[in-house]
Amino acid sequence: MNQYLTMKELKEALSEIPENSLKRYLQEHEEYMDFKKEHNRYKIHVSEIEKLKRIRQYYSAGLKKEEVNAKLEESGVPVTIVYDANENKSLVSVNNELANMKKLVSFLVQQNEQSRLQQNKAREQNQELIHEVQELRQTIEEIMTEQKIEHEKVTSLLEGIKAAQEVASSIQAKKRKWPWQKLFE
Repeated sequence: MNQYLTMKELKEALSEIPENSLKRYLQEHEEYMDFKKEHNRYKIHVSEIEKLKRIRQYYSAGLKKEEVNAKLEESGVPVTIVYDANENKSLVSVNNELANMKKLVSFLVQQNEQSRLQQNKAREQNQELIHEVQELRQTIEEIMTEQKIEHEKVTSLLEGIKAAQEVASSIQAKKRKWPWQKLFE
């Protein structure tokens, strides 16, 4: 709700506080109040009624301006920063801007957290993939070692067969006799 009250409406809502005191509270504690001053007229946000009652209680308890400000700060009342918006000197509260910035920062923090979680998940997946690649590499090395052993066995067998063929050929050659060799026997 974005409703502002005139000083007359505020005076009706807070009949126990004199108008001069209300104006003084607004001036002395403006950094804690959401109001606009256009020319000599005040427009006070309806949310400030409870805060003005609290300020009245603090002064009734004998507190000074600085002590009232300290109490407001301790109770978590946000500080309102005001600036001259244009030539006509109307005051504008930037609490809404700060609240929007706070929401944006909160959103960015959430996005950052989600990004961090996604990075952690990707890192875990990468670690799993690296582990799987290492297992595959080990399996390939084992297969290659087995193939090398089998290749050496096959090579050895081929060499043995070749040697046997050479021996068989030489035996065959010895057994084979030419007809003129029979004459010399």
